[in-house]
Formats: sequence, structure tokens, C-alpha cells
Amino acid sequence: MSDDNVIRPTFGTPRNAAPPERTDPDAELPPLRLFGAAAGHRVGLIRDTAAQEGDVFRIVVGPEDEQAVETVALLPAGADTEGEAERIGFAILRALEVIEGPV
Repeated sequence: MSDDNVIRPTFGTPRNAAPPERTDPDAELPPLRLFGAAAGHRVGLIRDTAAQEGDVFRIVVGPEDEQAVETVALLPAGADTEGEAERIGFAILRALEVIEGPV
């Protein structure tokens, strides 16, 4: 998973200039906890203990009809940050619902 366009704790520091890429879920990655879907996209949370940054929560978004997801926010894992990761995920989901409009 690429972190090029990610809201992260080290915001403002130099990062890899490679373009972001979508990756298919790997069997070795922890499971995706799904918050929901709207506007053709699903929003979820992955706790990634093997991340380059250490143990992190990844808020991910991907098309409903594909397995691929992109990390859109990254938080260091901890008891107090899991709730924050959930709030971010639900805020993204709500934004997609607003974009989708009335059903």
C-alpha cells in the first residue's frame, strides 16, 4: 500500500515521490474492518503491525466492485488512536454519502 497521498502523523516532512498505487489485499495483511459503502466506494480500517512506520491504523478507501484499496489516513496504533481512526473513517464515509446524494 502506498502512503504518498495520506494524512499522517508526520505531515509536512519529505516523503517518497512515487505516485500512489492501489494494491489488492494480501493474504498476509490483517483483515479489513468495513465501516460501510457510499458513492461506489467502501471505507474501512486495517491495523497494520508490519508497516514501515511501525504499528499503525490505516483508514482505506476502494471501489466497491474491486478488491483494491488505498490508504487515505495513517495513525500510530494505540488504545486512544483507534477511536480517532474510527472517527476519521466514519467522516470519510459520511462525505461519500453526501456526494452520493439522496438515495
